[in-house]
Amino acid sequence: MEINTSSRSSDRKRETQSRTPIRRFCVFMLLGLTVVVMALPGFMHAAGAVQLHYTIASFNAGTSPTAAKIGDLDGDGLNDIAVAGTQGSLQLFFNDGGGSFERVSLSGQWPATSITGDVDIGDLDGDGRNDLAVAFSTPTGAVSVLLNQGNRSFSAPVNYDTCNNSNGVAIGDLDQDGDNDIADINGCSRSDVLLNNGRASFTFAGAYGSGSYARSIALADFNRDGFKDIAYVNGGVGLVTVLFNNGNGSFEEPVWLYAGDSPDDLTVGDFDGDGNTDVAIANSYYSLVIVLLNDNQGTFSGYSELSGGLSPTSIAPGDFDGDGRLDYAVASMGMNSLSLFLNQGNYAFADGGTFYVPQNPVDVEAGHLDADSLPDLVVVNQGSGSIAVLFSSADAAPPPPPPPAQITLTVTTSRTKTARLVELRWSGAPDSSVDIYRNGSRLTTVSNTGSYTDRFGRNASGTFTYKVCSAGSQQCSNQSTIGF
Repeated sequence: MEINTSSRSSDRKRETQSRTPIRRFCVFMLLGLTVVVMALPGFMHAAGAVQLHYTIASFNAGTSPTAAKIGDLDGDGLNDIAVAGTQGSLQLFFNDGGGSFERVSLSGQWPATSITGDVDIGDLDGDGRNDLAVAFSTPTGAVSVLLNQGNRSFSAPVNYDTCNNSNGVAIGDLDQDGDNDIADINGCSRSDVLLNNGRASFTFAGAYGSGSYARSIALADFNRDGFKDIAYVNGGVGLVTVLFNNGNGSFEEPVWLYAGDSPDDLTVGDFDGDGNTDVAIANSYYSLVIVLLNDNQGTFSGYSELSGGLSPTSIAPGDFDGDGRLDYAVASMGMNSLSLFLNQGNYAFADGGTFYVPQNPVDVEAGHLDADSLPDLVVVNQGSGSIAVLFSSADAAPPPPPPPAQITLTVTTSRTKTARLVELRWSGAPDSSVDIYRNGSRLTTVSNTGSYTDRFGRNASGTFTYKVCSAGSQQCSNQSTIGF
């Protein structure tokens, strides 16, 4: 499940009280454009709970952390954690295995008065090492690029101006030239695009979209044309902005999608298993997760409301129970909790448990941080200046039964003075006996010795097709044809 790049703003002061469910038909006027959204029948909350289990560890992350990303920063095959925060803070947690981390502080690279509101991880100079992009607040807004020098060290930041308090950043190849580019969101409620000129030198290539109170950006190919598109939340007008890529790093006029009053955060993924990338929004105002279902080539005509636990302010996708379906986790800043919801298929999600975390969680990220097959979780706790790492300790869903053994068959011919012989040799049959088929009819049943000889008269001729099957079953080999 291609997990996908997502970012969120530092400001999470949202109302947490329960609201009336969202109306099923909504009309908006935005910048002269009428946006009409019809809500369709959607996900139902499944009865019964499936409890997952985690070992929780807490780590100091400096003053007022705001956002985290998970990725391998030192090339050792273990995912690490980068945490941005207020007061020019960036903390890196290098994974030493066994649940331990080495913390390296990159604070002091930005003025203490700035807010390093978001961070993303990706290779920006093509050297095979993951670098860092950081969104921080200045009067004009800025994105910082820090290049990985190896040995758990990074270069001093190189800053690129954007518009008015950059608060979200995402890395991805936006112009299909093989180099990763950068998109941010900012106080101008737009996405500024920085295209990579090679070796991590960037040029401002345009500003796209509009709205109000933009936050939380994600990149994904929504219309399946091979180009990464942009989606971000407009908290002030209750809409998601989607920008479709023209293929060269420029973007079409924005498409607005209803996301409920005052949406907080978004993520992307295939939540209904149809092969299209959907958009899921955490909405604390209604205590819901709203899923905009992508039914065909970027057409988001499906709309569903899911349980969001206790006023969710952040959301992350992952297959938390190992069943091959995409689940989601939500964090609630006001309730100091993390809730999991497990995809049961057929638009149903079951309660996977609620976990209480330190004060004021503002971000949740999912990724593999230990040796098992299930994703772990990182919760950024702004009030306590910490991150909580939830290491999965539940067993994965029972694996599917192994595929039937593959029986392979080879056939050769020979000739004696009195007969023509067809030698059958096979392997991979699991049972003690096998059926031999010739031209679609069962010829005989023999012991599973791996060989059999079919005899014909000396002057026989024709074409013969053989297969070998486990006795009495349809578990069969490839077919092999000979002629003489």
